[in-house]
This record gives sequence, C-alpha cells and structure tokens, in this order.
Amino acid sequence: MAEQAERGADKAYLASSCEPGALGEAETAACVVIVEAGGAVRRGSAARGIPRAKLLSIARRNGEIVGVGAIKQIRRSYAAKIASRSGVGFPPETPELGYVAVDPKHQGNGLSHRLTEELVAKHSGPLFATTWSDRMVATLKAAGFAQKGHEWPGQHAQLSFWWKDSGEPKGKT
Repeated sequence: MAEQAERGADKAYLASSCEPGALGEAETAACVVIVEAGGAVRRGSAARGIPRAKLLSIARRNGEIVGVGAIKQIRRSYAAKIASRSGVGFPPETPELGYVAVDPKHQGNGLSHRLTEELVAKHSGPLFATTWSDRMVATLKAAGFAQKGHEWPGQHAQLSFWWKDSGEPKGKT
C-alpha cells in the first residue's frame, strides 16, 4: 500500500488505499468496529461488505487504523432499490461510496474528507452514496457529489441520495 502524508494540522495521520485482501484479519476487524461505531451500518453488514469492497481507503495514526472508507462492490438489486426510493434513475452497475467512518477519538481532523478524496481519485466513472449524517453531507459536497432526488425514511433518519459523475443521473432531481 502506498502511503502518503496528509495535509492539515496533524501530519501524524497517513492515508492509503488498498484492495481488501491486503488487510489482515485483525485490520479488517478494526475497520468493521470503526464502521459500526459510526452508526450508519450494522456490524454484520460491514463485516460482510468490507472484505468484498472494490477498494478501501484507510487512515492510520502511529500504525493504528483510525478511519476507513470504501467503494463497495456493485450490487444491482440494492442500486435499483435506492433508485426507486430516491426517485433518481441511475445505472444499477454504479458502485457505491460507503463505509466512510472515523474513530470518534480522531474526528475533527478532516479524515472523512481525506478518505473520500483518496477513493474518488482512484476511481473512474460514476459513484453514488446515501447518508443521513450532516458530517457526511459536508464530506460528499467537498468531494464533488451533488444531492439528487428526494429523501426517504431510513433506519436512523431521512436518507438522501448523492451522485458524482461528469454526467447527470436520469430521473427527477
């Protein structure tokens, strides 16, 4: 994994991107714990999804994983369900940006932005994301995502749909 020193006030944070298979079992488990603590995804979902992701972005401090993000594997039926709920038609083979979470002790250092930037920089083509979190909304906006469609009831709160591409998704905006 190629690591790069991060911009910002605390240069002790490093970010890297990798395929999930590059992480050991303990590192994968650490990512799952961080994602679960973020409250957007249940532990079982994260435990199944992180090892299957197309790409991960990992933030570390002193070698310890303190943040994670992913470009998830393509899930056509899930994408179709999101398209229906949001009112935004988009190709079901579009990957989702998700599992972006930072250990609460390390929040406020711009790590979600760094993780998302790393993933977007390594990916070509459209991406979608969903969120209920104001912090994640700020991260998505900073990464060039635009909110589309309408909100719908989620597990914790109203969810919103976010899209990033040079073109526009089809449907109501």
